[in-house]
Amino acid sequence: MKRVTLILSIFLVLSANIVFAGPTTTGIGFISGEPTGISMKFPLDENTAVDAAVAWSFVDDSSLHLHADWLVHNWSYLKDAFEVKKGELPLYYGIGGRVLFDDDTKLGARFVLGMSYVFEDAPFDLFLEVAPVMNVIPKTEAAFNSAIGVRFWIK
Repeated sequence: MKRVTLILSIFLVLSANIVFAGPTTTGIGFISGEPTGISMKFPLDENTAVDAAVAWSFVDDSSLHLHADWLVHNWSYLKDAFEVKKGELPLYYGIGGRVLFDDDTKLGARFVLGMSYVFEDAPFDLFLEVAPVMNVIPKTEAAFNSAIGVRFWIK
């Protein structure tokens, strides 16, 4: 239980630091899939962001799932490929970590690949992402996350 409390405390401190220290906008929304829950995104600059979620993993007996990822955005690759006329269609990729609070708490690395559609005249974006996961605690094992979601952007 001490390990779970420590991990949760570290996640909350890092999230608060990001929220209050950096971005001019914050995206808050819903993520559905594996996991399902609340999603947040904090731009660090034009091309990088931190993404986080507090969610539930229904694959692992409705276990609490926390993740945070550092993301890099490519704003032109998909927009050029699909000839997007309105809005933005960035491809993003990055690395992060996740904690899954199950009978045996699992800690692992996430390798994220996704895309989002940022509406031109509305403060919303839709996103789709996949993330292979390599758990390292309590044992080394592979897992997989994938989800769709929507976020509302506030300034």
